Amino acid sequence: MEFRPSELVGALVVDFEGYIYGHVVKVDIKPEGPVFKVKSLMSVQESVPDIDALKKVLQEKFSISNVQELYRFIAKELKIQSVTENDLISYAKLKEVKIPMREVLREVEEEKPDIHLSDIEAINRSELGSCILVKTPVEATIRSIEPQKAALYQKEESLRGKLVVDNTAKILGKVHGILMSADGLSVQVGKDGMVTKLIPDMNSLKKRIFSEKTPKEIIKDLESLGFEQPQNLTDDKLLTYAKMRGYEIPTRLESSKTVLLYKSSVPWHQIRKIGDVVLLNKTLLEDLTEESKMEEPKPIVYSTDLTQKPSRPSAQVRESPISFLTKPGSFAFGVYAGTFLMIFVGLVPYIGALFSGGVAGYLARDWKKGTIAGFLSGLLGTVLITILLHLLMPIGLENFLVTILPIFTQDTIEGILNSATSEAFLYFGSLVNALIGLIGGLFLGFFKSR
Repeated sequence: MEFRPSELVGALVVDFEGYIYGHVVKVDIKPEGPVFKVKSLMSVQESVPDIDALKKVLQEKFSISNVQELYRFIAKELKIQSVTENDLISYAKLKEVKIPMREVLREVEEEKPDIHLSDIEAINRSELGSCILVKTPVEATIRSIEPQKAALYQKEESLRGKLVVDNTAKILGKVHGILMSADGLSVQVGKDGMVTKLIPDMNSLKKRIFSEKTPKEIIKDLESLGFEQPQNLTDDKLLTYAKMRGYEIPTRLESSKTVLLYKSSVPWHQIRKIGDVVLLNKTLLEDLTEESKMEEPKPIVYSTDLTQKPSRPSAQVRESPISFLTKPGSFAFGVYAGTFLMIFVGLVPYIGALFSGGVAGYLARDWKKGTIAGFLSGLLGTVLITILLHLLMPIGLENFLVTILPIFTQDTIEGILNSATSEAFLYFGSLVNALIGLIGGLFLGFFKSR
């Protein structure tokens, strides 16, 4: 691979023994060839004022009970508005108070000797960054570390998390763990990644389930299917229940961080050096798989009761696309049945609408759903009756009823038919029947939900 000099700024520099020499900060092109300026972070221990301890010393010296009073006292003494840490130190020096100190580690940049192009074994780049391999153990020499002839076995704890670099200077990832077989030990390499999966959309699924059944009905259904603790309506339990009852499971996309593992591990004999990083004698194919979560094996419990019969799995009930219309306890079924009854008994003033609304509420099995189901059955039933009468009256419905019904009911039937086909009945009668149906649905829905 070829790179622009600017692309190598920030590259990790690793020596022959696997120790990090530093990071490239600049690439100079000189007449004798490219020169790589390298710096490394170095931890330096230094003494700094211990501000918390200094506050306590000043409080004791001037008999001040709390920090706020100390700040007000020093501000008044120094004639300033607010007090900073530097003001505390200055005031302590002014009053010849010994300042307590504490040791801290601070990272500083250390400039390293330049690296020349002739010193470099390989340069490469991956999505994890750029890397330069040096031919000599330059960093190991600085640290006075003896060169290794071969990579000795190490515990997993000392290796996990170290960068893994192949023989072409490509950063592959980090050590994820150690694997063992009859052939020996090998190193498992992985890297952080993102995966996008389709997962069940529980919010949408619960919205659909609870729109068709009350929690009380679902618990009863779960109990009949043999669920343990059916009263605990957890997401996992509702998902299993929805699958058993044939619901279409809505899904959504979710992205999450994960560890992507190389399918092929690195046999120990193919490890060249182990230092700050693990250097390989080869590379790995970019064939990755998501890390699988290992579960603890569960003990197998054998039953000693030989008379106990094995339980048979519950049959899974599949539902048709229109099963919500005929499912007991559903809102749609209540409206459907109540409207159907209203067509036949709705011409009986008040009683027909009350009866139809009551049936709708009873089937909905909930006072809220029953109220709406009763209202809709009364309204829709009245509208359908009016439409049917306007269609049937011109083709002789009234004459047909007169011939088949008793004589004493004829006047009543004629009055009902005339009233039902009037424009006032469509508007006023629909509203009245809807309200009466609402009352019937409310009472019987409340009764059934108890």
